[in-house]
Amino acid sequence: MSILLEPRKSGAGPFTKFASLIAMGALAVAPHVSFAQHEVDTDEGARGPIKINGNENAFGYSQMAMMAIMQELPDINRYAWEETKALMEAIAMREMLPEEYILPTAGSGPVLQMTAMAYAKEGKNVVTVEPGYTQLVNTFKDFGGEVKTVPLNSKLEYDLAAVKAAIDENTVMVYICNPNNPTGTTVDPSALKSFIRELPDNIVAFVDEAYLELADGGLEKHSMVSLVREGENVIIARTFSKVYGMAGLRIGYGLMKPDTIKKVRKYGMGGPNKLGCVAAVASLQDTMFFEQSVTSYRAARKMVTDRLDELGIEYAKPQGSFVFMKTGIPIKEFQALMEAEQVLVGRPFPPMLDWCRVSVGTEEEMGIFLSVFEDVMKSQGKI
Repeated sequence: MSILLEPRKSGAGPFTKFASLIAMGALAVAPHVSFAQHEVDTDEGARGPIKINGNENAFGYSQMAMMAIMQELPDINRYAWEETKALMEAIAMREMLPEEYILPTAGSGPVLQMTAMAYAKEGKNVVTVEPGYTQLVNTFKDFGGEVKTVPLNSKLEYDLAAVKAAIDENTVMVYICNPNNPTGTTVDPSALKSFIRELPDNIVAFVDEAYLELADGGLEKHSMVSLVREGENVIIARTFSKVYGMAGLRIGYGLMKPDTIKKVRKYGMGGPNKLGCVAAVASLQDTMFFEQSVTSYRAARKMVTDRLDELGIEYAKPQGSFVFMKTGIPIKEFQALMEAEQVLVGRPFPPMLDWCRVSVGTEEEMGIFLSVFEDVMKSQGKI
């Protein structure tokens, strides 16, 4: 089924068709409209809060996706069966996998939680790192399993040797967030492939690739999808919330063997929504937006790290949509100091409680952040 800009399906009344045409026409005659999530209001010297605390895409989302959403609105009274099928076809083409290897979900979070529910049980454990992303491991713990953590190495990267040493006879899963959240560091792809291939057959490797498009070399260099094609016991999670800028539409998917999907799907939380499906398909077609988003992220990220270098601030090498930096100030206190200047930064990530994760926004937003950051650090005697 072709979703993008095809004639409306039967069943839409004349009023809804007319409304859709008006909406699409409004978009066509307003090329100056910004699709950024939030803008800095400088018209009268005032501005709203700079929201660089949630790893949202400040560069907006694809205009092709917006057009696809507008076209789909008259048919929103129907379920998303056809649109989900079209999304799976588009993902299958992108990933070079059969459709039966794809689990579409409402964001990538359900893939993490469903997997945790499927594998967790009393006496079994998952091995991961700290600090790291906790959605999967927290759910694993909630469902009776144990979480074993190992520290990152001196570069705040995954220490695969330490992860391997932590595996025991009760381990059923290894969770790897790549790039890691909150540090933003990546795992060497060759080392990670070897690590996964060497795992016992009864241990599943879960690789969370939410931010991987933004790493130097992107998916082509770093993704573990080739291991899914080879039949390894690996699960990959992907999302349209980050580089594609559609966090509010809740679209993601998992890649895994069909028998693993059968096990995980028992804990399903509902599929993706209709508008999210058509927007995701359009976004995959909009290669120009994708390249612009990646370029914008990397430019703003480099702007931050260049200034941190000048100030002598320690940070982890960022490969995602955020920068993890050492302030030397307790994170709760640092959050309050920044919020007083209307700059919202990331939450605590134990045990590194004098470090801060800052999401990458527009260059204008990051310029404001750096100015406020420097003032705060000077006021606290840190620079």
